[in-house]
Amino acid sequence: MAIANFFSTHDHPNSQDSSAKRSTRSTTSLFIASCVLPLVLMSCQSLETRNSRNARTATPRPNETPAYPEQPSTSPIVGVPPAPTPPPVPPVILPPPAKSLVKVGVIVGPGGMKTFAALGVFREMNRARIPIHAIAGLEWGSLIGGLYASQGQINDAEWKAYKLREDNLPEAGFLQSKVAAANVSKLGSFLDASFAGQAVDKARIDFACATSSPGSDKTGWLNRGSMKSAMERCLPYPPMFQNTASMASPFAIDEAVTWLRGRGANVILLIDVLGQGEFIPLKSPTDLSAENLVWAEIRRQMYRARPPAINHVIHVNTSGHPVTDFDGRRALMDAGQKAATDVCNKMVSQYGF
Repeated sequence: MAIANFFSTHDHPNSQDSSAKRSTRSTTSLFIASCVLPLVLMSCQSLETRNSRNARTATPRPNETPAYPEQPSTSPIVGVPPAPTPPPVPPVILPPPAKSLVKVGVIVGPGGMKTFAALGVFREMNRARIPIHAIAGLEWGSLIGGLYASQGQINDAEWKAYKLREDNLPEAGFLQSKVAAANVSKLGSFLDASFAGQAVDKARIDFACATSSPGSDKTGWLNRGSMKSAMERCLPYPPMFQNTASMASPFAIDEAVTWLRGRGANVILLIDVLGQGEFIPLKSPTDLSAENLVWAEIRRQMYRARPPAINHVIHVNTSGHPVTDFDGRRALMDAGQKAATDVCNKMVSQYGF
C-alpha cells in the first residue's frame, strides 16, 4: 500500500513538472521498486521457514498427534518380508567329567563257581571300553579278580580260568550233597600255572583280596607278596576249601569300598553273582543246612549294598547254578555279560567313556 501511494503521489496529473522531470521520477521509482520487492519477498520466506521449524519441534498438546513423530512407523512395508525371529537360546548343559577324572573300582563278590559270571562282566566292560582302576576280591571273587588284574586282558583271564580241572577241586563228594571241604593246597598246581610266581603288587591293575583269621572279625587286605600265597589265604570258605591259618572274608563289602577309595577309586561297581536259587545241592532239607544259611546271609549282604557307598551294582541271575557247579562255567560267563550290558551302557553315557 505504501508503494502504491508513493507512485500515485509523484504521478498526479496536477503536477507542474516538466516531462523530463517525470521521466526522471519514473526511472527512480522503478529503481526503488526493484530493490524493495526482493527484500520484502525474502522477509516473507524467512518468516515462513521459522513457522515451519517451530511447528515440527513443538510439543503436541494432549490427545494431539504430532505432525512429525519422533519414532518411525512400525507398520510393515509392502513387499518387504519381516525380520526373522531369533532362535531361542538353548539351556546350558554341563559337559560330563573328563574320562581321566573317573577311576572305577570293582568289587568281585563271593560265590564259588558262580564267580565265573564275573568274567562275563569283565568281558562286557572291556567291550564298552570302561577302564578299571583297581579290583578288590572276596572269596572266589579273589581268584577271578586276580586272574583279570594280573594282565588286564579278558582273553588271558578266561584262558587261565579254563585251566581249572575237576581234580583241582575236592573229591567226588564235591559235586554231591555231602561235601567235605578240601585243603586249599589242592589248588597248588592250578595257581602255579595261572600266576607263574607273579607278585600281587606287580599286577597290571591294582589288586587286593580280603582275608581273616579263624575266630577274628578283623579283615586284612593282601596287596603284596606272591599272588599264589594271596589266593591260598583269600579263597578258603565252606563248603569248598579250608585253611587252618586263614580264610576268606565274603562279608567285607564296606571294607572293600574303603580300600578301593583309598587307592584313588571314585566310582565303585559291585559284581554280585549270588542271584537266586540254591547255593548247595541238597538231598534232604537237613543236608548242609548251616552252610546254606550262611550263604543266604551273604546274599542279603550283597543286596543291601546301596549308594553312596556303592555307585553301581550288577546283579547276575545265577539261579540253577550252585556254588559247586563246575560244569556251568560257560553258561555263567554268558549270564554275567548279559547282566552287565545295561549297567555298562549307563556308565558310558554318564562318564563319557
